Amino acid sequence: MNENDEQFTKQQRYGGWYFSWRWLIAIVALVYFLVYMPTPYVIYTPGSAESIKPLVEVKGGDDTEQGAFMLTTVRRTYANMGLIVWHSFNSDAQFGKKQDALQGRSEAEYETELVFSMSGSQSNAILAAYNAANVPYDKVNTGLYVIYNLPNVSSNEFKTQDRLLSIEGQKVNTVKEVKAIIAKYKEGQTLTVQIEREGKKQDVKAKLVRYKPYKQAENTVVGFGTTFGEKVDIVPRNPKDKITFHESDIGGPSAGLMFTLELINRLTPGDLSRGHLIAGTGEITPEGKVGMIGGVQHKVVAAHQEGASLFLVPEGNYDEAKAKVNTMDTKMQLVSVRTLQDALTAIEQLEVKAAKADIPK
Repeated sequence: MNENDEQFTKQQRYGGWYFSWRWLIAIVALVYFLVYMPTPYVIYTPGSAESIKPLVEVKGGDDTEQGAFMLTTVRRTYANMGLIVWHSFNSDAQFGKKQDALQGRSEAEYETELVFSMSGSQSNAILAAYNAANVPYDKVNTGLYVIYNLPNVSSNEFKTQDRLLSIEGQKVNTVKEVKAIIAKYKEGQTLTVQIEREGKKQDVKAKLVRYKPYKQAENTVVGFGTTFGEKVDIVPRNPKDKITFHESDIGGPSAGLMFTLELINRLTPGDLSRGHLIAGTGEITPEGKVGMIGGVQHKVVAAHQEGASLFLVPEGNYDEAKAKVNTMDTKMQLVSVRTLQDALTAIEQLEVKAAKADIPK
């Protein structure tokens, strides 16, 4: 082999090595760009439509149910570039800013709020069901917790999920009690608050600040600049009416109406579902008023995919839900409701199905 041949062989060897590494670097960079590079976006898509029956237990209730009452959810996914490209072709996907969802809260604070929203929704559903079924009960407050501090407002040492025990030595268990104590002090004063954090009691400092309790508020208030959540037990006077919710990974307040319907079905004889898969959404008050929610366009899709024959939607969300349903090939009936009684009336108009429905698990 002469000198020229040897140089050519080296060029082939090292040139091929350089070429291979260049492609490897390009592939790694592409994978990082599509999968790992953070973006400020979230993607909302249809979630699930799930039977409520496995999530709740009524101690002495009638569990006859040939159909199902289903809560509906929205799936929220933090978007990488690959998902953004993929879902840009999905007509059921909606893009949003991550900060619009968090609104200045940390992820932990956001998750805590969802948990308390669901807990409050379940309490309201129990109250609405007991009131509708004429079940006597008592309310027992079991704790007051920090959900989150208002960004750029609060000046305290609270952390999400702290339980408040006392303020300046005065015991507290409700938001009303907190307000009564704060009223004795002035803006700018720093108070000593005893809290329970991760099972241990400790004292923290909290300064009283002036702020608007919500964006559209006309007047300011003096307080800690903190959103609190109350835990409440609803105790029936007859133990057989005791309601227990099983743990789930679903958060938020929008399942209130559907929880209430499932509970009424269990507290009263017969099959309220009439053999149908009945989906829906909407907050509920103890008096039975149905409130608006978000993401209804995704929830009707989830209900249709699980074969629901009826979807109950808050009156304020009806137009948005109807616009989405009009784009779908579905036989699912959409009914607008303002109250629990509206929902019960709509269900009573359904023809009774003899065969057991294919209930989603």
